[in-house]
Amino acid sequence: MKQAKLFKRLAYGALFSLLVVLAFATIYEKIWGSEAVHLRIYGAWWFVALWAVFGVAAVVYLFQQKLYRKPAAFVLHCAFAVILAGAFVTFCTARRGYIHLRQGETKSAYVAEKDLQEQALPFSVKLVLFDISYHPGTDEPADYISFLKVDSAMCQVSMNKIYRQHGYRLYQLEYDPDEMGSTLLVNHDPWGIGVTYTGYLLLAVSMIWLLLLRLGWKSTLGIALGVVAVWVYISQIKPMTPILRTPMLAAHVSLIMVAYALIVFITVTGAIALCSSRRSEKFYRWNSRLLYPAVFLLAAGIFVGAVWANISWGRYWGWDAKETWALITLLIYALPMHKNSLAFFRTPKNFHRYCVFACLTALMTFFGVTFILGGIHAYV
Repeated sequence: MKQAKLFKRLAYGALFSLLVVLAFATIYEKIWGSEAVHLRIYGAWWFVALWAVFGVAAVVYLFQQKLYRKPAAFVLHCAFAVILAGAFVTFCTARRGYIHLRQGETKSAYVAEKDLQEQALPFSVKLVLFDISYHPGTDEPADYISFLKVDSAMCQVSMNKIYRQHGYRLYQLEYDPDEMGSTLLVNHDPWGIGVTYTGYLLLAVSMIWLLLLRLGWKSTLGIALGVVAVWVYISQIKPMTPILRTPMLAAHVSLIMVAYALIVFITVTGAIALCSSRRSEKFYRWNSRLLYPAVFLLAAGIFVGAVWANISWGRYWGWDAKETWALITLLIYALPMHKNSLAFFRTPKNFHRYCVFACLTALMTFFGVTFILGGIHAYV
């Protein structure tokens, strides 16, 4: 019993510390810049160690609580553990860099991102032609395309279209102002991506499984149809920016939007419940159930975005301010789902107060990052 309490306190203490550090890091980046925050926080040994403490303590606590007797919940938590393990493998073993080519130029080395030293490639890359395709009747770019000769094979690398060779992946990154040269991102992560994607698959299976158990088939289907409806609407939008020309945009945004809609509903009904004790218990039952699709859809949206980022930018997580605050929001809203461990949430008033307060993180993610912190997601 004492060991269980120790690992419980260790897991939740590490989680709370991570939430504080993550929120602080986004402010630190705004003041000191991306390079400083990645060097002193996101890439620091103590930050990795803090995640490791949280992961190990949480896994030990899960076994002490015999969560394996509840297979769906057990697989869900194991999925997050696998995702963390994959991130750690990527952190330790992945290599990234850049290769700049002028038309007709051939290179067999890239410049490493960490130390700016040249690293040999197991193949040669020649830029045959760089081209920009435009939307019909406009001067708005539709895609940026590098026509390459990799060893003896011809291939194309463009936005959201990568090329794989010998465990290396080539991405279209930038191009020269005279449109006669191209910069490619080089990524080599043969182990971490596979582990991480395994975690994503386990996460998807377990979330659907738990939704069916908690809500039943009809309610789960209704939520799925709502996501599909938003998905169809968003897919009709014709984005002009090349990087947004992918079906993953509609999937990512629709999942996030429906999740936020449920969070708003939980917040509003929670506020009403705090003003009306007669409705408190009723809304407590409703919102306790709605919390599952809200959190799961937010998680799904985040991880679809991570897959998209990996396809477009060569990394599934870059600690952009909106990514970080979305993760904070996810973790904050996941806490009330752990009533067995956290007695605080077993009381309707405490639950409602917490959910109303938690909405501030969603507002920070959606508006605060866009108008205050900025970043590559500031337009969303």
